[in-house]
Amino acid sequence: MNLLHNRWITCLMAIFLTVTSFYLTIFYQENKFIFIFLIILSIVLLFNSYLESLVALTFIAPHNRKKSLIGENWNSGTLVHDGPDIFYVSNFSDRKAPLAIIIHGWRSGSSSMLGRAEVFLRKGYHVLIMELPGHGSAQGVSKWNAGVATRNFMYLFDNLHKVCDLDKISDIYFHGHSMGAFVLLRYSRESEKLRNSKYIRGYILESPMTCYSEIFKESCQRLFVPKFLINSFWNRLSFHFNYLNKGFPPIINIEEVDVPIWGIPDRPTLVVQAGNDERLGQVHYDQLIESFTNKVLLTNIVIEDLSHAGARENKGRDEVIEQWLEKMK
Repeated sequence: MNLLHNRWITCLMAIFLTVTSFYLTIFYQENKFIFIFLIILSIVLLFNSYLESLVALTFIAPHNRKKSLIGENWNSGTLVHDGPDIFYVSNFSDRKAPLAIIIHGWRSGSSSMLGRAEVFLRKGYHVLIMELPGHGSAQGVSKWNAGVATRNFMYLFDNLHKVCDLDKISDIYFHGHSMGAFVLLRYSRESEKLRNSKYIRGYILESPMTCYSEIFKESCQRLFVPKFLINSFWNRLSFHFNYLNKGFPPIINIEEVDVPIWGIPDRPTLVVQAGNDERLGQVHYDQLIESFTNKVLLTNIVIEDLSHAGARENKGRDEVIEQWLEKMK
């Protein structure tokens, strides 16, 4: 197992080297040159241990998984590739129809998407829900990040023929909630490289996460990172992200994890924003709307009684989605 893929091993190794270096200074106090060298080395290693600890505390995965969707006409499956195994649930009919592919949010699961899925099922659509790594029944990953989730989704989309009969798919709509929307935004940068891109009809982004820079700020506050060390923290964090996601262009500046650089759909897009977004606020929504240079593709609405979490059922949201889908016919 590659050590850099493990959340805690690199941190513990850094701490071990730091302790060893400090311990050696005790035995070399009489040798001034070696003693000074070890003191300097210990300080450098201590700083490195601090940064690795911050990284380990940032790349976290959800602890309490929600159950996967189980029910009549719902089937589950797994795809194996060079990343964590991809778990999905699906509801396909025998007739040709549009396919809705849904990605849930952070600490959620396919069961939480049933209400949203039923909007599409009532209209006769096929539905496919991908669970994020470490959620529901999906295989976990030590260093959780949106890049790994995006690569999972890219593989799933590029291999839809392993999941369903493509002859029964007329076109495809994506529905991403929160982190699921963030994954779809990054995927939109790569969509034309994948063989099934011709099917893509539109995106539905619900209370989307669009700016990791805001999440990074929260992490710095939560971990009490001093201001003068924030750049060093970011550089170490981006190093690990780039190592884990070698298939993507390396990220250097923090602006690259925000829209529009992170990704903007080139298909018609409906953005449904919670009026009471207790988790992300309005900054992610505002940044996304501002980043859409082609406003012809954009339909956006704020629903006052829609919350960010726990909104399995919401009549206003469902009606907006249904109306938009009708216009897309």
